[in-house]
Amino acid sequence: MIKVYFYASSVLASYNLDLPKALSFEASVYVDIGHPLLYAIYLYERLHGRYGTFKVVPPYIGRFARGWVMRRADVVHLNSLNVELAKEAKKLGKPVIAVLHATPFPRDAYEAINDYVDVYVAPSNFTRQGEEVKIGSRRIVVIHHGVDTELFNPSIPRELARRRLGIPLNARVILCNDRISPEKGLETFIDAAEHILREVGEAYIYIKGRAVVKHYYERIKPSLKALLKTGRAKLHIGWIPHSKLPLLYRAADIFVRTSKYENFGLGAVEAMACGVPLVAPKATTFPEIVGDNLTLYKPGDPVDLAGKVTMLLSDYSLYRSVSERQLARIHRLFRMDIVAKKYLGLYTSLTKRESYTNY
Repeated sequence: MIKVYFYASSVLASYNLDLPKALSFEASVYVDIGHPLLYAIYLYERLHGRYGTFKVVPPYIGRFARGWVMRRADVVHLNSLNVELAKEAKKLGKPVIAVLHATPFPRDAYEAINDYVDVYVAPSNFTRQGEEVKIGSRRIVVIHHGVDTELFNPSIPRELARRRLGIPLNARVILCNDRISPEKGLETFIDAAEHILREVGEAYIYIKGRAVVKHYYERIKPSLKALLKTGRAKLHIGWIPHSKLPLLYRAADIFVRTSKYENFGLGAVEAMACGVPLVAPKATTFPEIVGDNLTLYKPGDPVDLAGKVTMLLSDYSLYRSVSERQLARIHRLFRMDIVAKKYLGLYTSLTKRESYTNY
């Protein structure tokens, strides 16, 4: 059984914990959790029975103990451009992969770590195209992020989800769940909401914000206040445990993303896995995720976004078809066990110094 040193990043907490869970059915995985917040998330989810198949190196463990774990590993999986760890792995003769989560990175970031990385993994073709010119001759392969379909699925009744979240039972709920920051383009959704509320009498807007960039939030606050004054919208800012997110998605009829830049868009596949159709811009990674243009709107165009939403809400047959097609695409391409097999194939190719082409 291959041994993996998996250095977790605080970016995309779900990926950094769900992937090791899937990997651990066929590999011995040590997850090095250096960030205290991510460790707190792990402890919470572990307490609720989600994680227990992989071993953890907690943040309070010293450098010597981390080195001991790395020496036992067959491959080192980094989820950040951590030069120190990559250099240490190379001294020990370990193959190193680095996953490009928080791109774009400057060219000098790659120049600092290139000599210690065997292969980079991009979570989308969009990311690879943007970064490969800066990486140079080093290999870069694409392995999309995945979703745990044991957790994210359509099994929660919509009425139950709405009762627990205090959402009107008979509304047509349009959900946006993302960071409130400039690159997420929330202003496009707020502008579109005006059109949606006018066209769909039962429409209800639910904005779930995670991390907040203060100066951006202050800029859009007047528009948000005007939307909330309609009485047909809700704003919730704060953290929701990962294991509770399916409740949020299942309360919605449609999930909207307005990102101007996205390395992958994990929330989009989580919603699709819950049977909730995705409406997103025809840009960044969303064409890769959805696979067709039917529910993709012109980037930055709130009228087109509103048109895609009202189109789905006004045609039940179309709505059901889109929901089923997107759900099937998740199970065909983005299940976490499928993603884990691709990583295991990459690990094996590196330890045997073979060519890896399964991407």
